[in-house]
Amino acid sequence: MRIAQITLNGYDNYGNILQKYALYYTLKKFADSVDVLWDPATKSFLPYWLELHRNDEGNRKDTAFAAVRQYKIKEFLDANISTRYDIPYLEDLADEYDFFVIGSDQVWNPEFKVPDRFLEFAPPEKRIAYAASIVVPELPEELKEPYRQKISDMPYVSIREREGCDMVEELTGKRPLQVLDPIFLMTADEWRELEKRPRWLDQKRYERGYIMTYFLSGNVPGKVGSLTKKFDLPVINMLDKNNFEHYVTGIEEFLYLLDHATLLCTNSFHGTSLATIFKRPFIVYRAGGLRTTRFSRIGSLLELFNLSERATDTALKVRVADPLTIDFSRRDEMLPRERFKAFRFLARALGTAPREKISEVNAQ
Repeated sequence: MRIAQITLNGYDNYGNILQKYALYYTLKKFADSVDVLWDPATKSFLPYWLELHRNDEGNRKDTAFAAVRQYKIKEFLDANISTRYDIPYLEDLADEYDFFVIGSDQVWNPEFKVPDRFLEFAPPEKRIAYAASIVVPELPEELKEPYRQKISDMPYVSIREREGCDMVEELTGKRPLQVLDPIFLMTADEWRELEKRPRWLDQKRYERGYIMTYFLSGNVPGKVGSLTKKFDLPVINMLDKNNFEHYVTGIEEFLYLLDHATLLCTNSFHGTSLATIFKRPFIVYRAGGLRTTRFSRIGSLLELFNLSERATDTALKVRVADPLTIDFSRRDEMLPRERFKAFRFLARALGTAPREKISEVNAQ
């Protein structure tokens, strides 16, 4: 069996790369070969290198840092994922693969340009959506009918968030299965096989531990500073453009840093997910609450594992009472069940059991 996987492409976001790898890793348990198809509409990382010669001196440092960081991420992908680049027309591949899997991440978010988001280039029986995410609170009126028709044409559809399931049910009359983001389909031990300790972490200042921050905006809330004083720990800010070593962290190093952090402060869905997998203390920072539209996916995740108390909102004066103490008992109960549901969905969609015993479905 040959499977082609399609998701959002790029070299910018750790979470996007990790979910892509996790789904690829999982699909390989079912198939003889899996390829990730690089969307022809997606630009490569090359322009970052070209911009080094075009930018003024004030922006050149940021561009250089971004180029190095993306190059390291590309190295990880090239070493660990079979990717097909330079595909002129996806229609040319329709007969080469037994199945096409779209997902995960925000592949059904209409604000993102994903021309093949419903796999229309392939025969309907070959189309599978795994943990597709819509995110927007409501589809534009002109997209409702196209979404309804195209989703209805897919025999196997699963969605990552409850709100997305509600929207698809309203459109099609059928409720899709809600499944875990693929990042949860790999166990902590499987992720640890990829880890690599950064050389700079051997500095004496990190011996007692550290607070890791991962904010997609790059702006760390001021309240994090009070935590560093309270626990007398240094901060590793993953997106600090003024710290070359931290900013250019590769995927393997990112995993190691998160797995060994004393505390993670984040506003990232995938950052929160990995902390849950590794069972590391974390705090989620969200302005306006976790049920706001774009951040409801984190709210759903925390509710599933009974971790909603890990969310803070300075505007609403909501705080985490004990940042370094966290109860993962609900996570230990629910994660094996949700993994089993996800693997069962894939087995039914692909018409075959995994090629190896999935003992990790019951692992914690």
